[in-house]
Amino acid sequence: MYHDTDKFVDLDFEQSVRRVAYHLWERDGRPFGREKDYWFRALEEQLAARERTDKPPLTAAND
Repeated sequence: MYHDTDKFVDLDFEQSVRRVAYHLWERDGRPFGREKDYWFRALEEQLAARERTDKPPLTAAND
């Protein structure tokens, strides 16, 4: 197994997903056994947010 994952993992992004998942889970009353559901919900939210911020604004030059 490859142990040098720093080249492949955005640790800040992972931490933001973890934080959002935890807050979603807390908000819903900490339902037992649904941790993965919250992880994937948070992941989708964070990927969408990152996509919105990574796209350059549309200008006449981009058309």
